[in-house]
Amino acid sequence: REALAVTARLCGPELERYGRCVAESPGSWHQDCHQLSLSVTNCASNHPLVRRIRRDCSEAFGVFERCLRERPPSAAQCGPALSHFLLCAQNVTQGSPTAAPMGATPADSPTG
Repeated sequence: REALAVTARLCGPELERYGRCVAESPGSWHQDCHQLSLSVTNCASNHPLVRRIRRDCSEAFGVFERCLRERPPSAAQCGPALSHFLLCAQNVTQGSPTAAPMGATPADSPTG
C-alpha cells in the first residue's frame, strides 16, 4: 500500500492519465494506453522502495501483467493476481528499510 502511495505521490499525473485512458478504452486499453503505462513505470522506477518491490515481487507482477494481456476485455478476472502482487508489495514495504522517509536512500544492494 505504501508503494502505491509513493507512486501516487510521485507520479500522480501519470497515473491519472493512464487510469483515464484505461477507463475510456475498455476493449483496447492494452494497446491505446501502452505509452502512458511506460511513463508511469519510468516515473515510479526512480524511487528505491518501488525498485525493491519490482525486484522482490517481479514474479507476482508478471503473473498479473500476463493475465491482463490474455484477458484485455475482462481485466476484472485478474483480481486474484493483483491481490497476490499487492500482498507481496505490502510485505516488502513493511519489512523494508527503504520505507523510511522520502528521499532517504539507504544502501539498497540487491542480493541474488
